Amino acid sequence: YIVVAQCFGCAVIEDAWHYFLHRLLHHKRIYKYIHKVHHEFVSPFGMQAEYAHPLETIILGAGFFIGIVVFCNHVILLWAWVICRLMETIDVHSGYDVPLNPLHLVPFYAGARFHDFHHMNFIGNYASTFTWWDRIFGTDSQFIAYKEKEKKQQLIMQK
Repeated sequence: YIVVAQCFGCAVIEDAWHYFLHRLLHHKRIYKYIHKVHHEFVSPFGMQAEYAHPLETIILGAGFFIGIVVFCNHVILLWAWVICRLMETIDVHSGYDVPLNPLHLVPFYAGARFHDFHHMNFIGNYASTFTWWDRIFGTDSQFIAYKEKEKKQQLIMQK
């Protein structure tokens, strides 16, 4: 339970780091030089998650290590966090929203649909793991409108 709690703590720290710096990388003066490389693929796939400009890898990747510095007291946490983070990263870039995905049991988990919309729209949905930063700052408003429109279309199709 301790390792699970520490991995969750690492995820919360990394998610905050990722949200704010990822949002900054989308700034019009910076985007075309660094983050645009990652957005060359409009439809993400698992291995594309790691496809990024070297500076982006350093900037966003640094957030991965902050939790390790804060919580790490054993190499087991390091390996557990590496495995959790890679699974999550590949999941959100998989292009598939697997219904029985155990990660959906985690409250506020963003998942593939949330991140796919980011790659489709380029604006909003900046967080890496959870949805709360986007919700707090309203950067998920276009995604919410898109989901509502999708629900309405499904209701029309069912009639």
